[in-house]
Amino acid sequence: YLIGDFLNVSRLKTGKFIVEHNPVNLADITQEEVEQLQSTAQSRGITLVYEKPQHFPQLELDDNKMRQVIMNFIDNAIFYSRSGGQVWIELTKGKGEVVLRVRDSGIGVPVAERKNLFTKFYRATNARKARPDGTGIGLFMAKKVIIAHGGALIFETTEGKGSVFGFRLPLE
Repeated sequence: YLIGDFLNVSRLKTGKFIVEHNPVNLADITQEEVEQLQSTAQSRGITLVYEKPQHFPQLELDDNKMRQVIMNFIDNAIFYSRSGGQVWIELTKGKGEVVLRVRDSGIGVPVAERKNLFTKFYRATNARKARPDGTGIGLFMAKKVIIAHGGALIFETTEGKGSVFGFRLPLE
């Protein structure tokens, strides 16, 4: 997915960032991303908790780009959580919208750095210490993808206790 993120950044610069719209079951692709990251979580002593909702509606989305967003949120939650922690992935259908929330028991984001978090190549100070190899484009691309789908980002954090990253997407 890292290569995909860089390609999408390049496409944004050249005006060739295109979002396709095909029928996608968000519950299914979330389950697939959880399964794909399970071994990474286990190797770091993290438990992933996801209860796949039944009878989830199909949405017109860009499958690959949504997978990148979901994978990025879960991957970040795994890497910024302490060993023995949990990452909760919750997907719900509300009135006129679907909501995905990825909650961790990690390091959180310092207050002074929150406003820059979705800026291209930006990484919070404590994130650079916890994971020196990050690129700072995952959250930037997540924001672009969610906005391109007519949605809104969810971001809540308490420094030293954890964060919630997610999104709201319209059902229509």
